[in-house]
Amino acid sequence: MEPERAERRKEPRFPIQAGAVVEVNNNGRIARATTVNMSSFGALLQFQEPLPLQIGDRVICEFQVQHDEDKPLPYWGVGYVVRVEDSRAAIDFKAGGFLPLR
Repeated sequence: MEPERAERRKEPRFPIQAGAVVEVNNNGRIARATTVNMSSFGALLQFQEPLPLQIGDRVICEFQVQHDEDKPLPYWGVGYVVRVEDSRAAIDFKAGGFLPLR
């Protein structure tokens, strides 16, 4: 039997499928993704195809979280890539909020 791994996350993650537009600051590339899960400090994103992301890349993410049929809740986050696996990337948010970014 393997020992239990201690949870390192500060906040729980919630499975949320929301559309995301991600801008990678080091090259200006913009890509679409879907969230796998989110917390107040980060998100795991699933891209349609692998992107040339590197750990430490700064990204700006804009999400459209559906909370009412005709009223999406705009959320944005600025953070850094902390893990890349195939077409997925984990983002650690340094700032974010529930206001339109632009």
